[in-house]
Amino acid sequence: MKKIKIFSILLVGIMLNTLAIGCNETKENINCDVVPTIYQDINTINDIDLYASEVSNLPVENGIIISPYYIMKINGVTIPVYATRTANGIHSFSYVDVDVFDETADFSLNTEITILSSSSVLEGSSPEVVVLPESHGIEAKINREKVTATINKTGNFSFVFNKSHEEALTIMVASKQELVVPDGYGTRYIEPGDYTTETIFNVPNNVYYFKSGRYTIDSIYLPSDSILYLEQGAYLKVLPNPDYVTSSITASKANNVVVTGRGLVDYSACCGSEPGYNNNKSGLNFSQVDNILFEGITIINSQTWTLCFNDCEGISVKNCLIFGYRMYADGIMLSDCKNAIVEDSFIRTGDDAFETKSTTHTGYTDNVLFRNNAAWTDKAVAYGCIYESNQDTQNVRFENCSVGFALGTWSNHLGICVIQMGNRIGAKIYDIQFENIEVYTTYNALLNVFIGGSGGQGAGYGTVEDIYFKNITAKRNYSYFLNLRTYDNENCFINDLYLDNIVSNGEMLTSTNYLSNNRIKISAEYDLDKLHINTL
Repeated sequence: MKKIKIFSILLVGIMLNTLAIGCNETKENINCDVVPTIYQDINTINDIDLYASEVSNLPVENGIIISPYYIMKINGVTIPVYATRTANGIHSFSYVDVDVFDETADFSLNTEITILSSSSVLEGSSPEVVVLPESHGIEAKINREKVTATINKTGNFSFVFNKSHEEALTIMVASKQELVVPDGYGTRYIEPGDYTTETIFNVPNNVYYFKSGRYTIDSIYLPSDSILYLEQGAYLKVLPNPDYVTSSITASKANNVVVTGRGLVDYSACCGSEPGYNNNKSGLNFSQVDNILFEGITIINSQTWTLCFNDCEGISVKNCLIFGYRMYADGIMLSDCKNAIVEDSFIRTGDDAFETKSTTHTGYTDNVLFRNNAAWTDKAVAYGCIYESNQDTQNVRFENCSVGFALGTWSNHLGICVIQMGNRIGAKIYDIQFENIEVYTTYNALLNVFIGGSGGQGAGYGTVEDIYFKNITAKRNYSYFLNLRTYDNENCFINDLYLDNIVSNGEMLTSTNYLSNNRIKISAEYDLDKLHINTL
């Protein structure tokens, strides 16, 4: 089996250092100081059902609101809980920084969540709560309207009630950091206000420091050797531009670009792919950038691919929260990128979550690692190498990731761990690994390998080979173990799929039961000798 290489990204002259340890030892445990991200001028909504139903591609008000369902304290500190729309109800969230020296230090966050009367959590006689991903080992207890848990690590933690995707609460816990300005860099402090006509963000060797508060922006272009720093509480409202299509935050043909902090980018005022309206604002888009760090940012309601990297090399994405419900609101997408790590991020989206694509005419994908991420998909794919597939993709690994709820209903070519291709004759996807993936609930196929035309329709093209699925478990699977689909086409080939320790609903997939199990869907054209099923 080909192993993915782990690399170090060197951001020349740029340092993000952790602060000195801030934990205080007590008789019971080690409690840590917590610093919540607080946004100004966030509304409380009285008609929750109306708010949740406003999920069209048209512009909407109130991208985030004060959560109507929960209030929370961590180590005695009141933590604001917000909420935003999804394709299936609203999702509550908080972002908390912990003042620790490093992410391996022992600490405890004593968490108390109060369930408010607007919630439906307490309607049953015996309400249940679980913290996802379950591999974190965080036990939560519910006693009437109080939920308690002790969080002892960084990461994202989703409190789920009564085995339902509705009214979930996700807490992102990250280690607190300070920004160290590199030698030779200036610092430009940006005050809250309207920057839809400004062009002050395009000078290299600068830190653009957005202070806490509300902003309206059109497009921020970042040159080489620049840092965009969003202070805790910086809220950037992206406005549509009727004159031209552009990205909200972008860099092109550049080196050493950083976007970091604890701010939020909100696309609610923009229009999505709605017939009769111009889709005039793309997502956060970086093209042909070498050495790029994107860390700690929350993004909501994107109307197209949310966080995109095209033909970039040396990418690090970490500790991001992304919520989207609109069509094409994919989460984190790497197209023809090399040497990239995407980790410790949470995405709930109405389209695909974590993915590689190939959209360029000359590039290719190599050495990409997705690890310790959590995906909730209301419509489409959780993890995979998927459309489009113009060029070759190799050496991609999805490791130690999870899925909360995969509710996708678009078509049967979707799934949890997915290989999809079909655009170009001669393109190839190979040496791809999915390992240690846990799934709480899915209505999509657990494993899916598919070659077909655009959107999964018609004949497809290309070659898929040497795909490894290992240690993948679905607790509740209402679809297939495996959906393997090809068309009878002389330009369509799937070779050598390796399946080790695949468990669905408590049943392991074996070499003796896969054909008799009605949860397996394999097209007649596939050569079954190329399917290697083992148990560990």
